[in-house]
Amino acid sequence: MTYRISPLWLGIGISATLLAILFVVETALGRWDAIATEGTTNALARVSEGPLRDIRIAVVHCLVMGYVPAAFLQAIRNGRRAVLRLKEVLDCTDAECAELAASIRLSPMALAATTVAGLGIAMFLPYLVPPVPEGLWDPATWSPEVWWHRVLGPPVFALQLWLVYAVIIVSVRLSRVAERLKSIDLLDLSRLAPFTRLGLQNALLLFGVASIWSLMSIEVGVGKLMIFVGGNTLVVVAFAFIAPARGVNRRIRQAKDEELEWTNAAIRRLRQSLQSEDGPTSSGNVADLVAYRSMIEDVPEWPFTRTSYTRLFLYAFIPLLAWGVGVIAEEYVGRMLF
Repeated sequence: MTYRISPLWLGIGISATLLAILFVVETALGRWDAIATEGTTNALARVSEGPLRDIRIAVVHCLVMGYVPAAFLQAIRNGRRAVLRLKEVLDCTDAECAELAASIRLSPMALAATTVAGLGIAMFLPYLVPPVPEGLWDPATWSPEVWWHRVLGPPVFALQLWLVYAVIIVSVRLSRVAERLKSIDLLDLSRLAPFTRLGLQNALLLFGVASIWSLMSIEVGVGKLMIFVGGNTLVVVAFAFIAPARGVNRRIRQAKDEELEWTNAAIRRLRQSLQSEDGPTSSGNVADLVAYRSMIEDVPEWPFTRTSYTRLFLYAFIPLLAWGVGVIAEEYVGRMLF
């Protein structure tokens, strides 16, 4: 089912539809005049309350509502593709590898539990964004703009926890796939790249969510919310980056131990031969084995490269970049509308 839906077009379709409806509703209700006369439409203006602030938050919710389900589907698809890319090094036939990839699925019970947790978080987070109005959850007190983030908030955070759950499960399942590796070539770890690639893809999907939420930091009073979102994002990103390669880490350590044990045994045998009458003829072999042992000891136990760490570091700046783009975009939109 996940292969029949394009995550990209799903996300664009949902967000575009919600934004179009938002624009039509605001126009039909004549809300643009109220927004324009609030004081300023400068994108860098810090507004503590009012329709301008509320519509900014509503737009962010529309964007997240489209992005999260798309990222959720992409996370599952990435996990299955990673298994298929590894089929040359896995101890399974093509059919068995395809079945192994298809086995990466989520528990309905766990999805239900994350939904409940997401709804609870959505009910709690508005209290972190001052000023907190009286009757926060009383629909009679909501403006047309507030309706959008009160209604979209619960499904947004439920789906966001779906994404976190999917990333965790896919990461753990791929880590277990390492048990099916035929062997580990310590001199060429490039064939294990799908494990590292999945970790980077996980990080990118999660930083994508944080990037959209960062657009709210244009406003004052969202510091606690940004710390909550950003802090939890970093924790999950760290897990999602490392977890897929955890099983490979164990296999590499095991392979290194076996290779070092063989090398040390060979060195001991040659050492004994050096003590015999024809010993000097084997001295070069000992030097080769010692050099080989040193090379094996230097093999990294994680399949990460300097490029992997660099990409992860750059991904962390995406939320800041998104905020800057959002500021510029809002400035142009404000000039066109007002």
